[in-house]
Amino acid sequence: MQRRDFEQQVRANLPKVEARPEFAGDRLWLTFYLCGLPKNLEGVSDALAKSGWSNFSGGEGGFLYPKLQVEKDVSAIVEAAQRVQELCEQQGAEIVGIDADTSADMKSRCESLYSKSA
Repeated sequence: MQRRDFEQQVRANLPKVEARPEFAGDRLWLTFYLCGLPKNLEGVSDALAKSGWSNFSGGEGGFLYPKLQVEKDVSAIVEAAQRVQELCEQQGAEIVGIDADTSADMKSRCESLYSKSA
């Protein structure tokens, strides 16, 4: 993930989030879509657990969907993504997408902020 590309996508997509009434307020939840070998995701999961993340377990199938609440701000979102990117690089995993969510619940409403395939 290149910071510039990621930041451009977040800048383009965050207004869509802000336009939705269910995202009122100054904070939102980010859901990261991570993939990698299960043993690599285990290292990512362990590090996220120590940092206060939600939904950081369950990478046995090669995917992990951790959540973190941040300020609804491009800089805060990019900073969180950079930290996860560094962790993924260390552990041999990758970020394939990031959504903005209304809550930590897995059935929350979401809007895409970043997609590796975009």
